[in-house]
Amino acid sequence: MLGRLYIEKFLFIRGVELEFGEGLNVITGETGTGKSMTLSAIEFVAGRQGDYEDGTAVEVEIIKDGEAVILRREIKKGRSRYFLNGRGSSREVVAEILRNHVSLQGQNEFINLLKEDFQRKLLDRFGELEEEVRALGELYERWKEKEKQYREFLKRKEEFLQRRDYYLFRLKEFEEVGISPEEYEELKRKAEALKNLEKIRRYLSETILNLYEEESSAYERVGNALKALSKVEAFAKGIDKIYDRLLRVKEEIYEAYSEILNTLPELSEEEVDRINEKLYKVQRLEEKYKKPFTELAKEIEEIKELLESSQEFLEEENLKEAVEKLKEEYYRYALELSEKRRNAALKLEMKIRNFLKELNLEKAALKVDITHGESTKFGIDRIKFFFSSFGKDFKEIEKTASGGELSRLFLALSLILPATPVYVFDEVDTGISGESSLKLAKFLKKLSKSMQIIAITHSASLCAAGDKNFRTEKEFIGDIPLIKVRELNRKEKLEEVAKLMGLKTEKTLEGAKELVEIFQD
Repeated sequence: MLGRLYIEKFLFIRGVELEFGEGLNVITGETGTGKSMTLSAIEFVAGRQGDYEDGTAVEVEIIKDGEAVILRREIKKGRSRYFLNGRGSSREVVAEILRNHVSLQGQNEFINLLKEDFQRKLLDRFGELEEEVRALGELYERWKEKEKQYREFLKRKEEFLQRRDYYLFRLKEFEEVGISPEEYEELKRKAEALKNLEKIRRYLSETILNLYEEESSAYERVGNALKALSKVEAFAKGIDKIYDRLLRVKEEIYEAYSEILNTLPELSEEEVDRINEKLYKVQRLEEKYKKPFTELAKEIEEIKELLESSQEFLEEENLKEAVEKLKEEYYRYALELSEKRRNAALKLEMKIRNFLKELNLEKAALKVDITHGESTKFGIDRIKFFFSSFGKDFKEIEKTASGGELSRLFLALSLILPATPVYVFDEVDTGISGESSLKLAKFLKKLSKSMQIIAITHSASLCAAGDKNFRTEKEFIGDIPLIKVRELNRKEKLEEVAKLMGLKTEKTLEGAKELVEIFQD
């Protein structure tokens, strides 16, 4: 239950502490005295956004199983700070605790009743179908995820087929080169070496010619010198020694020639042409794609992988079958859920009819219309509530229900399966008066036996039914309005009921006393 509400500072409320009790707690007050600010203060703790001044602070005490949990929110230097039992906490934690224990129903909250999503949730909760809806939602997500994968698969397939010819051309173009990046580097080294060999061969060939093979070579000239010297050998002293020396020179020239001839490198024109041709092909590719051969080779490997993976496109039936299987499973469960919803709808209609009778709507009835629509994570049903105040000619709620009827219908639907042990209602009696107001008060009094209810009202009947009563008052300090909220004693409660009935007179006080006695156990 909601035990204590301490409003340290909130809008025009300062230092107000309210101790709520079990059963029905009623807050009344003149128009403009800030009755709804108490509800707003609770919403503030739950994280409601707004322009709050520094120093704003509210505490809420939740009592569960005899243990008190203190929730607090305050504004310091323009920032919100949240506390759980005096220790810093987060907005999410504080809001979750509060929302799990207290349902806040504002004056315009019944607008939810007009939303199909709210109507579906209420029917599922009434029929205890929430777990089945959750399971169906998971199945729906799996189906849609697999369907998404299949669509992406088909897109990839189409894109691949559009580029397949290009990939094959690139692959053929690369394969025609016939070498790897490593072989390409080796060929470049060979080509560089061949250039050197050509230079060496040219120089050695020139040496050979000069030494022996060319006319007027060193060998021939030395030979001619020896011939001439042999003619003067007999006449000149010591010529024989010179002759011998030149003869050895001639022999050494020939030996040098022979050695050079044996070491002359062999160059295959075919090999040179082959190397140059491959290098040309590579360089042409590099020029064409403006990339080094190593990068081109990586692209080709990726192309090969793409071409190899193209086999998966021939096996698309597996993915397609998985989608169809999940779709069939989804629709089977969705149809089963739809049937359960129809059964729950009949029971809900009967229960709401009985509730509305207690609220002085004797012939009023709710009709739950269920039609099949597009598939969603909630199923294939489109759920729409229709209403009639006399049991015939059902129409959409917003087109037929008056403000008072709408308030009572919303109350019945909200409380048919209480989501929390505490309900806070702001002006739930809007549009209701007379006998209907009395029946509403009796209804809330009855419900307050099983839950705690805090009602902000202008109804004399509801005020009279309260187990605890509070009144809001406005006073001014200078030009600044301040809101006070205080608990009423029995005498003050009677006076408040009398005021709500009209003027406070002896007659209205007597009537107030009789009205209060109606709600005494």
